Amino acid sequence: MAAVLSAEEVLRVRMRALRLGAASSATPAVPSPPADVAAGAASASAVVSHMFGLQGQDWRSSKWAVGVRAPGIAAADVVAAMNAGMIVRSWPMRGTVHLVAAEDIGWMQQLTNARVLAGAPKRRAFLGMSDAVLERATEVSLAALAGGNSLDRTEIAQVWTDAGIDWKPNWRYHLIWWLCQNGLTTFGPVPAASGAKSDPEPRLVLASEWIPSPRDLTGDEALCEFAARYVRGRGAVSRKDLASWAQLPAAAVSRALELAAEAGLVVAATRAGIPGAAGALWADPAALDTTDHGPATETSSGWQLLPAFDEHLLGYSDRSPQFAAEHLEHLVPGKNGVFLATVVHDGRTVGTWRRDPKSRAVTASPFPGERLDAAALAPELRRWAAFYGEPEPELAAGASEV
Repeated sequence: MAAVLSAEEVLRVRMRALRLGAASSATPAVPSPPADVAAGAASASAVVSHMFGLQGQDWRSSKWAVGVRAPGIAAADVVAAMNAGMIVRSWPMRGTVHLVAAEDIGWMQQLTNARVLAGAPKRRAFLGMSDAVLERATEVSLAALAGGNSLDRTEIAQVWTDAGIDWKPNWRYHLIWWLCQNGLTTFGPVPAASGAKSDPEPRLVLASEWIPSPRDLTGDEALCEFAARYVRGRGAVSRKDLASWAQLPAAAVSRALELAAEAGLVVAATRAGIPGAAGALWADPAALDTTDHGPATETSSGWQLLPAFDEHLLGYSDRSPQFAAEHLEHLVPGKNGVFLATVVHDGRTVGTWRRDPKSRAVTASPFPGERLDAAALAPELRRWAAFYGEPEPELAAGASEV
């Protein structure tokens, strides 16, 4: 009989699966790291593998998305895992940048690419880019990267210029996306900080050279793995949650969950008070084992500072267990798609926070009707600063008293 979960139980299962809970579900086995990879980098890689995909459009925030799930590591450990070829930054699905395990990016793209790439010709027509330019830019880019070379975004654009390609500034993103989305390139190594580049982003490399041992999953095997890994990293989810996250056709999503259930990798559950298909959920069996035990969050105070674009919210279509929809305008001001960093208490999103790039002070702003506990947030702010190797910043009040 399927487990019946209250909203509070759904929240606890999700927090543990997200590796934010007090009794997180077990991290799956990952390939042994190279002998010269330190424990911190191996931990960072294990988190990314468990989560299956962490939104990565904001490079600095994506590092904290790993760090908040692996207490004791530093931002340098995430960089080390990138440099060791264990993690890459690319577009696995939805045309959105994520951090993913290097071994997974290829098969994930093969499974999810059809819908994303189908819209590319229309986008190029809008940009005024011909197929001839795309072909030539691809050719010279791959040639420039061959032999273990890496390039940043400015350098690869210079390669196009040097090759005599008449390209426009607003074409660069699409061309780089095209190279990565098709599995030809990926963002891997991170250069050392220097001068103005105090937090340099990963550099573009040939995927075939940077990822020597990619997993080869296709068909039903890929669908089963995709569903199982998504559920393992997100907890109790609906069919719609998976469809939204993967942007796979409805039939493929149903097949994926069916296969994962048959393999015993996910189990059916039901949302209390929601009858029929609308209340149907799937969960990781290990996460359900701890439904009735312990608090929702990892910290003793229950307070957490999560990064912008975190999977705590963006990993789901239905975020109601961890977020009240009436606060959306405060979470995504102007509905511009930019999700702010969040303050979470006992698994619920109760406000946002930001660091002033000049003063370095951190401002925490509660949602209307919520209050934030400055004393309880202080240890989390200290942990966040230590992760980046920075002095602990001042905590300032936002819209209402903290």
